[in-house]
Amino acid sequence: MDAGTTRRLLVTLRDEGVVGQSQKTGNYFLAMQVMRWAAAVPDGKSLRDIAETSLNELSNHIRTTVFLSVLHEDSAVCLSRFHGDAPVQVRWWSVGGTLPLNCGAAPRLLLAYLPEDERERIINAPLIALTSQSMTNRDELRAELERIRATGWSHARDDVAEGLSALAAPIRDETGAVVAAVSLGGLSPTVASPEGIDPPPRAYTELLRCCKKITQELALDDFTS
Repeated sequence: MDAGTTRRLLVTLRDEGVVGQSQKTGNYFLAMQVMRWAAAVPDGKSLRDIAETSLNELSNHIRTTVFLSVLHEDSAVCLSRFHGDAPVQVRWWSVGGTLPLNCGAAPRLLLAYLPEDERERIINAPLIALTSQSMTNRDELRAELERIRATGWSHARDDVAEGLSALAAPIRDETGAVVAAVSLGGLSPTVASPEGIDPPPRAYTELLRCCKKITQELALDDFTS
């Protein structure tokens, strides 16, 4: 940042007691307000910390890109992404990036488990289309969300990026509420829907096993969102 912008930020932080300024040298330093904020932060691990090992193992086992995402301000936000030794690494959803809740396996799964009034508010708002296959028909979207709640998984094909598919399942807290989604992303032929397939695809069973393990770890840990 340029000097002027930096100085304005520092002056604002100084006025709020976050930093101090030496009268002798003019140098800035952290003030007690930072320590007060730090004391208010819970000691528990974050969801990303708890899930990291399991998600990295999942990515390596099935050689597919794995995403961890949560709901934030009517969008799905990618918290983590793991490639392992996947021959094709999916990079269309970067860490910190968002997707609309009607597009993609993980976003629709997160939308499916919202309270009904929240779901309807989002469904009745303008729905974004990322590709020609994005789900923008409200009745079709409602039916898909009902299916997701009934089966516990979500599959999407070509609706975020042409030629790519995703499969998602939920992570729950100790009350059973869905707090995040784990999704697999890859070329469409490699990430198939498990519907009607017996026995289910290995990627699907590994995904459910991973989500169950993380859910159990959340119940045992001092989890902070």
